[in-house]
Amino acid sequence: MVKKLLILLAALVVLMGFYAISIAQEKGEAKAEAKKAATHEYIGAKKCALCHKKDGVYPSWMETKHAKAWDALSEADQKNEKCVGCHTTGTTAKGELLEGVQCEACHGPGSDFFKMSIMKDKEKAIANGLIIPDSTTCMKCHNKDVPAQFQPKGGYNFAEMMKTGLHTMPAKEEKK
Repeated sequence: MVKKLLILLAALVVLMGFYAISIAQEKGEAKAEAKKAATHEYIGAKKCALCHKKDGVYPSWMETKHAKAWDALSEADQKNEKCVGCHTTGTTAKGELLEGVQCEACHGPGSDFFKMSIMKDKEKAIANGLIIPDSTTCMKCHNKDVPAQFQPKGGYNFAEMMKTGLHTMPAKEEKK
């Protein structure tokens, strides 16, 4: 009788162990999914242009110093990490270096918000990684650590800087 009870107890312990492992795996998978959702990837300005050519944002950005930031570097500076960090946007999942200060340098990696079904809902786009730039965004590069010739004359003034170097903003449609 005692032997049967011990066997039953051992079986119960083994089953509980399998159950605990199963729960831990589910939690691990849930954490992995959450981490994946929080990891947005760069896609490049050419994808943004698919929609933003029509509203004038992409063509106007192409005329800015930001769009031409990579080309402004010498060959030596294109190999200098300190320069590359501000004169590029990042790297796509395929390993392509996004030269220049592209859309995603300010608005965040677009893999999860660039689709029209998401972009037409601002809150949904933000939930999927869209960043609405502010002075903190700009200060990542426009700060006292950059060479003097690239520092804003008279100090950094976000309101003044917003008047230059950016793309046009599409006109808001009036609600009827």
